[in-house]
Amino acid sequence: MKVVVDGHELDLPAGTSAIDAVFAAERDVPYFCAQPYLSPVGACRMCLIESGSPRKNPDGTFVMEGEGDAAKPKIFWFPKPMAACTMQATEGMHIRTAATSEVVAKSQAGMMEFTLLNHPLDCPTCDKGGACELQDRAFEYGYGASRFGFDRRHADKHYPLSDFVILDQERCIHCKRCVRYFEEVPGQEVLDFIERGGHTFIDTEEGGLPVGFQGNITDICPVGALLDNVARFRGRNWEYDHNPTTCTLCPVGCSITVDARNGRLERIVAGENREVNEAWICDAGRFGHGFASEGRLTQPLVRVNGELREATWDDAIAAMRQGLAYTNPADLGLYLGSDSTLEEGVSLEAFAGLIDTRSVDHWPRYPVSVNAPAATMTDVGTADAIVVLGADLGEEAPVLELRVLEALRGGIIPPEFPHGTAIADLRLVERPTRKPEKLAVIGPDSRLAKHAGIRVTVERASGGDLLGALLNPRTDEARAVLKLLTEAKQPVVILGADVLNNPSGAFATQISDLAMRTGAKVLAIPAGPNSKGLSHLGLVPRMGGLGYARLSDAPAAFISRLDPGRRARGFTVVHDTHLTDTARLADVVLPAVTNYEKRGTTVNLEGRLLPLRQSALNAGEAADLTRTLAALAEALGVRTKVRGLKSAQALLRDRLGVNVENLPESGVIQSLGQRHEAPTSLRHTPNLWTERMVPKPNPSSDPRHLTIDPRLELPMAAQPGGDD
Repeated sequence: MKVVVDGHELDLPAGTSAIDAVFAAERDVPYFCAQPYLSPVGACRMCLIESGSPRKNPDGTFVMEGEGDAAKPKIFWFPKPMAACTMQATEGMHIRTAATSEVVAKSQAGMMEFTLLNHPLDCPTCDKGGACELQDRAFEYGYGASRFGFDRRHADKHYPLSDFVILDQERCIHCKRCVRYFEEVPGQEVLDFIERGGHTFIDTEEGGLPVGFQGNITDICPVGALLDNVARFRGRNWEYDHNPTTCTLCPVGCSITVDARNGRLERIVAGENREVNEAWICDAGRFGHGFASEGRLTQPLVRVNGELREATWDDAIAAMRQGLAYTNPADLGLYLGSDSTLEEGVSLEAFAGLIDTRSVDHWPRYPVSVNAPAATMTDVGTADAIVVLGADLGEEAPVLELRVLEALRGGIIPPEFPHGTAIADLRLVERPTRKPEKLAVIGPDSRLAKHAGIRVTVERASGGDLLGALLNPRTDEARAVLKLLTEAKQPVVILGADVLNNPSGAFATQISDLAMRTGAKVLAIPAGPNSKGLSHLGLVPRMGGLGYARLSDAPAAFISRLDPGRRARGFTVVHDTHLTDTARLADVVLPAVTNYEKRGTTVNLEGRLLPLRQSALNAGEAADLTRTLAALAEALGVRTKVRGLKSAQALLRDRLGVNVENLPESGVIQSLGQRHEAPTSLRHTPNLWTERMVPKPNPSSDPRHLTIDPRLELPMAAQPGGDD
């Protein structure tokens, strides 16, 4: 359709909102309440425009003005400015912005004056200062001076909505973004307006905000009303070093921005990735970053006379040379955490080949692969039937839960324009009707199960055989699930820990059979953030090699960023960020960097290659796994070809046929070939929050100390089983 904005004609898709038409024309209009992925409501009245459209005669022809060849459709203008976010652009519509209309400019300045009427003048002490939409828009569209000399309304300045989110009621401009977010995204009606007129404020039910996704409201708040209590008063926005990277706390791989100041990680905010997390992250990814700057190992430790003492890297290399002098390099076990990057993984693989060891493993991992059409996060968000099998998404892949809920509300994903995601998608509505009949949950009780139309517990699922219950239904619920998948056009099956931990011998055949019978795509949630990528590299025990479960039997071991709480039978080297229980038992401890400080690549649950970028954190002499392996090679008297990021990326290109040097922030889905697997007697129990991630009270914040919600369960240590 043709739309004219300030005299410039555009060709836009049908259904485009007027506000997106303005931005598509590279013009500007202020707004506070509109937000991509949320319904447009026209609450702030800032996005005012003048608009007019042609009209048709009874015979279907346009009302014309002018004569002869100069005749053109007459534009009938609305008598008053209209909110652009709730208006749909139509064929032939004309729009005037403040750039060409004095009426619009005066109307927007008037609305800005009303918005600032009772707003406090505390910008110098506000955490949002320097990144505040209200500040920017007041400067661009306001009068520049207030005509009101009376005292402003006063309200509660430090009102805790929860342990993590603090509300400043005086700063709230009633844009309703936070209220709509809870209603429309996680489907939790816990926040709303209370009272009326000038006394209106937002508040929650008793019990505060639910843990899970509450922190997102601090991102979307256009002013400093909702603040992250973990990062509060840590620094001004212009003092932070903003680094876009990928979260590796779970297999989703959300886009985040790491804000560091003076070498400390102070804040994490969500980044937009339309294909993965859209614009949301979970509370663990947002608030669980304190460990990255607290209690870090910053230099090597060497055991001398039974005690670990600080040393240099040269001392550590000498100690490893002496401790491994009588050990056959082929007997050295190599174990790494599954959040390691592909570059680190390929470095370990090359090192294992160099010393000819078969004892290689990563943890956590599942002993099974899935051979079925793979689903993406977008497939989940647009599916017309979803079956969650043996998964607690809140612990295994939280943002995947939001994509499931997105499917239940219609699977509407806002379109993308050159200026970004649609600011106002008119298909999205407040308090959307969800369709629970599209969701079936088979397995343990979970937060998502409350939204499911079909619920099958573990006890009713053939004595715990979740997949068998679906393929050979014996109950009405199981038959209903199979019918749901069979009748759907775009079904998706999500597999979680309860299925992947204990697969039957015919698991792969059963999954393939289910996919073929129903036409479903399958999304298996990996055990670790990069377990999918490391499995493709073959970092599992080789024939005759000792796996992670038999670490205690290894003659010697190198353990990178794992904490099993035990050591190898012989000389043990630990590479970690903190002095863990395992590190306290080691002979040599080498300082590691966190994933916030790495450059590299990770593979998320859908097989998407995502980039990690380095943040400026103070890590002392800590090193990533690639450089640490070079030091270990020196101690063993061998020379590895992989000594840095570039050489690791070149090896990846040869090994997997993937060029990861310049990946876009949104990542790229690419087949990595065969996935390697090996049995394990360890059972992985997903726990998103670990003990070191639990935030501590912010001493610079409100005197009311931050307490931890008792709903945050801390994980139990993995217990070793029998042989691999």
